[in-house]
Amino acid sequence: METSDAWWEIGGKGPGDLVLAVDFTATGRPDARFADIVGLTATSHPVWETMPQAIATDIGPSGEEYLDRWFEDVRAGGQQVGAVLGFCAGAVYAAALAGRIAQWQERAPQLILFDPEQANAFGLLWQFHKSVELFAGIIGAEPVAEAQETARQALEADPENLGYIGPVLVGLFREISEAAFDEIELEPESRTEFTESFTSFVAYVVAAGQLNSSAATAWTDAVAFSSGSPLSGLNRLRSTDPDGAAGAVARELRFDCDHTDLLRDEGAATALAELLTAQDLSRQIRM
Repeated sequence: METSDAWWEIGGKGPGDLVLAVDFTATGRPDARFADIVGLTATSHPVWETMPQAIATDIGPSGEEYLDRWFEDVRAGGQQVGAVLGFCAGAVYAAALAGRIAQWQERAPQLILFDPEQANAFGLLWQFHKSVELFAGIIGAEPVAEAQETARQALEADPENLGYIGPVLVGLFREISEAAFDEIELEPESRTEFTESFTSFVAYVVAAGQLNSSAATAWTDAVAFSSGSPLSGLNRLRSTDPDGAAGAVARELRFDCDHTDLLRDEGAATALAELLTAQDLSRQIRM
């Protein structure tokens, strides 16, 4: 793989179709990463994972622009794609990316999703709460609580509008973080890096929301890996729409682990390795 600002290699140097993994990884995140599960599978497949895109503005790229960035590098490489993986909201992008690849190559890639969720404002609000709580020890609990309440009210005002709630959360985060950075006299470079990490995540989720409806259709052909966390992935959907959850994917594999550990679970790694091996065998039979 040539140097790219859209993908990085996380495993596999041997023969086999290319495997693509869509996720938003950031320094210090508690959730396991695709690099963890790929390492446990010991697969020889080359595996590329999406790289976070730095976003400094309140309005980021559209969902289609994210896909353009990722797809062009894959197409330029010319390698057959055997599977596309997606974690959490990355499952929305994974479905759309797999659809593009299916139009470009003869065989559609396998779609494999891990705790798949459509992009939603409640997930953004939860991430905002977690992020600003880090500043309570610096500027005090009261301003943090006020920002969280303002964010909650914004969500209640228009809960389905990610394009509205996203910039509101970014603005509140900047206000709180700047006060904390002033208090500890953080240098400008570190301020920018910290703020852009949150802004980039919000932009990633907001843009994914533009692809939600098409993803729901594509997921019916996917294999889903579900953790045991009740508020994650298909488990959450089951609590609100049992009938919809029953037909959301073609096949579901369940694992007794927390959402944050799904991508480091040994059972999940074994199942992923088996799916990739089955894909290889299927290709050999067709050839």
